Amino acid sequence: MQYWKAHYKDAKHDTDITIINTEEEYSTEPLSFTLDGITFRGASISAFQLADERQYEEAKEKFSLLKWGGHNERFHIDMPYSYDLQRYALAVEIPVTVCRKSDGGLVSGVICFAYQYREHDAAKPQSIYQCDDVWVYRDDETVSDFSLRVDGICYESSCKTLWFEDALKDICTQMKNEYYVKCCFTCQYSDYSPYGNDDYGAMSCYCRHKEDCLKVNNKQDWFRYLEGKDFDGRQETYLCEQYCLRSQARGYRGFVDGVPGLVY
Repeated sequence: MQYWKAHYKDAKHDTDITIINTEEEYSTEPLSFTLDGITFRGASISAFQLADERQYEEAKEKFSLLKWGGHNERFHIDMPYSYDLQRYALAVEIPVTVCRKSDGGLVSGVICFAYQYREHDAAKPQSIYQCDDVWVYRDDETVSDFSLRVDGICYESSCKTLWFEDALKDICTQMKNEYYVKCCFTCQYSDYSPYGNDDYGAMSCYCRHKEDCLKVNNKQDWFRYLEGKDFDGRQETYLCEQYCLRSQARGYRGFVDGVPGLVY
């Protein structure tokens, strides 16, 4: 279990909070925080929902919530309601282990991630949700910070996005001559699914199939050697004892730039 420092702000709150990460317990919603007596949970840092729907009446007086689901007349189905947290800003500090290439020393680093949700601009395209056959829209997000701080240096991603795959890869490329982040994202035995992935927490760990991982250098290889194999779902920033720096095979995603032995 990890405890992440964070700062939460909306129309009625402006305070430091602690995000609890229970990723090792294989929960489908490992991230949570409690504020003003209300708990929110999520699989991703950018998607929190009301944990207990019985608190909806109380929660909607304290927070902005997008309610969606319910009855769908077209398909004659009923779905459970979801209550997404909206209209807020969140800044999170994620602790990570960083390896210094000059001497192989391990140092503490922090990924700083900040975003804000604002009311949807109707002029912009967006996926449509429904609440009892009424169209509703999620807020538009703005990412203001995605950076890694280590040894007094700040590596800021040029990709202002919620997608860790893009932003973290940009940071790793910037610091490839000095450091690498020791985590699932740079591990030889983890990859994203060719079928698609979420913005955070959607890596597949194939550490039980190490030899097969070393055969994968493109999308076709992934289907040939890894499709159908069992795996563990992991967050990009997770680190276990079986970590191995990606330096022998490109994998499906073609990462990591700047690691000796890989040519791009």
